[in-house]
Amino acid sequence: MPVPPPETSDNSERIDPAPRLVGWKEIAAYLDKADRTVKRWGRDRGLPVHRVPGVANTSVYAYPVELDRWLESAHAAELTSPEKTEEIELQGNEPVIGVPAIESLAAVTVPVSPRTFWSPKRKWAIAFVAILLIAIGVNGAIGISGGGPPTDLLSSFFAKKHRPSNSAASLVTSDAEKKIARDYYLRGRYEWNQRTPESLNRALDLFTQAIVHDPNDAHAYVGLADTYDLLREYSTASDSEVFPRAIAAARKAVALDNSLAEAHRALAFAEMYGSWDFVDAEKEFRLAIALNPGDPQARRWYANAFAMPGRYAETLKQMDKAQELDPSSHSTLADKGWMLYNSGKTEEAITLLKEVERSAPEFRSPHFYLMLISLDLRDYPTYLSEGQLAAQSMDDPVLKDIINFARAGYKRNGDQGLLEALYAKQKEYYQAGKLRATTLAKTCALIGKKQEALKLLEQAYDSHDADVLSCLSHPDLLTLKDEPKYQMLVRRINFPEASATTSQPNLARIGSGPLDTTTPQH
Repeated sequence: MPVPPPETSDNSERIDPAPRLVGWKEIAAYLDKADRTVKRWGRDRGLPVHRVPGVANTSVYAYPVELDRWLESAHAAELTSPEKTEEIELQGNEPVIGVPAIESLAAVTVPVSPRTFWSPKRKWAIAFVAILLIAIGVNGAIGISGGGPPTDLLSSFFAKKHRPSNSAASLVTSDAEKKIARDYYLRGRYEWNQRTPESLNRALDLFTQAIVHDPNDAHAYVGLADTYDLLREYSTASDSEVFPRAIAAARKAVALDNSLAEAHRALAFAEMYGSWDFVDAEKEFRLAIALNPGDPQARRWYANAFAMPGRYAETLKQMDKAQELDPSSHSTLADKGWMLYNSGKTEEAITLLKEVERSAPEFRSPHFYLMLISLDLRDYPTYLSEGQLAAQSMDDPVLKDIINFARAGYKRNGDQGLLEALYAKQKEYYQAGKLRATTLAKTCALIGKKQEALKLLEQAYDSHDADVLSCLSHPDLLTLKDEPKYQMLVRRINFPEASATTSQPNLARIGSGPLDTTTPQH
């Protein structure tokens, strides 16, 4: 996934974090309620409580400013009335209204992602605004097929001052509050640019704080959308968890400022990979570029999204323009190298990726792309070395184990031993829920297990896994292009200008038949 240059530096001005209430007793005292009441509100009513991500059995904490905002919501006002409090004490199984249970969501245990280069199972904090996005996004307002969230709810939920629930007063944010919100936003962007699960969780919290201080800050909602877009790649979060939230946040940003290019860019990305609304995603990408022709990230994301057979000339032009706008971006150069390879320019691609690797040895993308290319080219020693570097760069134990197992197979029985070990270990992780179906499908296609590969791709499609889109461009998966099931899958995906019969330059290198594992090829 594309990575833009940092928008702020390490020495950017820092502001003191918002004061916290630590533990249920402090939270209950602040709200002047019993412990059991606030615990129930946290579980059933969306009371904004948090847990430290990645730490088991940690105490909950809350921000007073968030509790104040929560109290202003219509359902909270009703909830805190004396008669309703008593009713809740007696009816603990009452259906949830408004927002889902926050005690479980504040420290969500994210399922282990089936991507080989992702981090292991971990907990990540869901920011306060994320809870609201879940409520409006997952619980019916938007779904995988789209649909607009009630965007006014987002702003009203972050009202700046206590007021009666029936007040029609418009939200007014002071200059001081806007400055605080801007500081939080810049800090969030810094964390966002670090591209780690931990930094992205911090970014969620900082963008949330920006919205708390300025509910009409479109940039903060863009930050939230961008963070959710990246969580899929840089954490163990699933598509169904991140993309509905990203779409909701991006649509809110567009509603606040339709002229903001970054808002359309974020919406385009989320629609592309989340709702698979390819036509609208392309329109949003083009609108983002038209609004800000100098944004390299919009061009890079657009190029990556539509880098398919038949469109490489167009997307490479966009990538070239992104490189002109930001010539020092390692992400742009690495993504360009991968795109060059898939378009058939193998030598040029490898040269560029090795240049990026030399200039940024800790950067994951060139190692990962060279790992994939080396496996595709049957250059197994390079595959093993680049795979090890890719795993180390993200401290990914799953990929480390796969590479080590493949290396042992290679030492034991050469090329065939490596492929057998690779397939066996990947299948083990897939069955354990730690590897995406499409990753195993590529290996199956590589070693000639066509029917298993097709079944895995169908499973990926049925689960709405965005990685299934790689069947339109990945060289190994394109070896399946003559299979009726593959052709049906491509028709179901319904990608613009994609065709089940479209050939791809690198297929000539691979050959049209399966890899004969009894006679290893190089």
